[in-house]
Amino acid sequence: MMRHRLFGLAAGLLALFLAAPAGAVQPSVIVHKLLIDIDVHSDGSAVIVQHREQAPASRAAATQIGQFPISFNPSLQRLEITEAYTRKRSGAQVPVDLSQVRQQLAPGVPNVPMFMDVQQKVVIFPDLSEQDVEVLTYREETIKPIFPGNFIWSVNFAPTLAWEDVQIRIVAPSDYKLTVDNVGLAEEVTEQDGKTTRLWRYRRTDVIAEDLAAVSAWDRLPRLSVSSFADHAALAAAYAAGAEGKADVTPRVQAKADEITAGIEDRRAQARAIYEWTSGHIRYVALYLGAGGVVPHAADDILANGYGDCKDHTVLFEAFLRAKGIAAQTVLINLDNAYTLSKAPTLTQLNHAITYLPEFDLYVDTTSAIAPFGTLPFQEYGKPMVVVGTDGEVVRQMPTLAPGLATITTLTDAHMQLDGAIIGTTHIDASGPAAIALRLTARWVQTAGHEGAARRQLVTLGQQGTGVFSFAAPDGFEARYAVDGRFQLDPLPEILEGDSFAPPLGLLLLIRPGDYFLGPLGRSTLPVDEPTPCFSGRQVEELRLELPQGRQPVRLPKERVIRNEFFTYTARWYFNGQTLGVRREMVAAFDTPVCRGALRKQVAAAMVDIRRDQRAKVVLNEP
Repeated sequence: MMRHRLFGLAAGLLALFLAAPAGAVQPSVIVHKLLIDIDVHSDGSAVIVQHREQAPASRAAATQIGQFPISFNPSLQRLEITEAYTRKRSGAQVPVDLSQVRQQLAPGVPNVPMFMDVQQKVVIFPDLSEQDVEVLTYREETIKPIFPGNFIWSVNFAPTLAWEDVQIRIVAPSDYKLTVDNVGLAEEVTEQDGKTTRLWRYRRTDVIAEDLAAVSAWDRLPRLSVSSFADHAALAAAYAAGAEGKADVTPRVQAKADEITAGIEDRRAQARAIYEWTSGHIRYVALYLGAGGVVPHAADDILANGYGDCKDHTVLFEAFLRAKGIAAQTVLINLDNAYTLSKAPTLTQLNHAITYLPEFDLYVDTTSAIAPFGTLPFQEYGKPMVVVGTDGEVVRQMPTLAPGLATITTLTDAHMQLDGAIIGTTHIDASGPAAIALRLTARWVQTAGHEGAARRQLVTLGQQGTGVFSFAAPDGFEARYAVDGRFQLDPLPEILEGDSFAPPLGLLLLIRPGDYFLGPLGRSTLPVDEPTPCFSGRQVEELRLELPQGRQPVRLPKERVIRNEFFTYTARWYFNGQTLGVRREMVAAFDTPVCRGALRKQVAAAMVDIRRDQRAKVVLNEP
């Protein structure tokens, strides 16, 4: 899964206003040639040979690509680098010393006994400058297919690179059926001597500076997925076969389940107690499905070690539930921003495992450690999913986020002194998935230090000063969570001298009304026809600033109301006594997890007005 457990909203909280323009530009990296030859065997094993020639267009790009990591799983694959050198513009070749290429843990992979399979070899190209070409050939041999007897493979093509010549060839026995999902590649299929050869070609040399799309590359870019599974039901059956027996109720599991539920008779309450114990006591070790294999460890081993990845969490949770006679099923979903499944079943868009409790029609994710029972992180709502071990429909849709479940309320109350310094407080209250995000952000504050984090957050929000956060321990399962902050901003005498300003945001930690729920508010260059995830919920922001006696705004910004059938955004400015204030509120109720088409255009138009409203300022009268 993700290297750090920042769920959706929380992942962007500390860089709220970052955006960069996208458009046709000169490529920074040109892939002159990419040749991939795959020989698939009837047992699902394969030999993959990749040859790549690419050139950086600048010194910065040379630094970027001069170290080429190749990830693999030594329990499943053998990796051999057969050729690597820098081809200088003069034609001279500077070879890589292959004896110096070391095998190491991939970044983010935990160095713990059960999880040391995902590794990488990093090829460092010597004397690589702009317009030189790095040449690399390597061979991957499957020792053991990730699913016995089956082959799965995927690739996509980033629009930030120029692709001059891509050729992908897969050869397989003609009676070994492969399902193909091809988007944007030219394809040829030939039959000869009991073998089927599929050849795909791709070329695209116009690029963009940065890929800022809000949904996954696997939903929208040119891509290729190949699988020996006829459908997702077959993949689910193979996953179930690998997990067979892992969730058995052993004496140790039974004893712990009885201990956890002691004195609890209600079955849902038992499930909740088991959920909270598993989530709070079994440390989550982040590994993507596929990267570390798909066979979970046995429940007894997970319990003894006290940690596990997502598939281990589902196994132990299911074993505990079985011990109390409660049924559970593993659900495979995407933890990132992919909202589709390819026709060819692979693990590319299924990289996370959670649990479904049929008796309560409830989905839970024990890996979060802070999510209330039955509440999921934002990005798990509305996704396609594959249910393992069901007699019913295998491919289903996760429920969309229910209106009213996710709320964010931010109140900043401040006082301006005669020298223009501002002292104030910020109170942030969140519920549902937003409370999960706020708890994760509070953990970041704990790591960075309450005062250091406050100072950093003020700078992020364009404010200079000092502050400190205070909050209860972020570990817990309550549906609501709150964070308070106190701050003092450096004097801004120019405000008192007639410069325009807005009431300070203070120690804002979560996003502002309209952001994330409607899409990425900071990405003003995102095309209006580009789909974006969208979420139901309620966001309130109230900013109040007490002005010095005798000072008042010359004019208040106008009230703003943006309304359609899916959301309403309002902003109202006021001046009462000596207090200047603005209250903004956004309430959304979407019946879809992704805003696209006409809805996306409505949202994009609303965001233009929301950005304008949130830039509004006032000027004070003369003293």
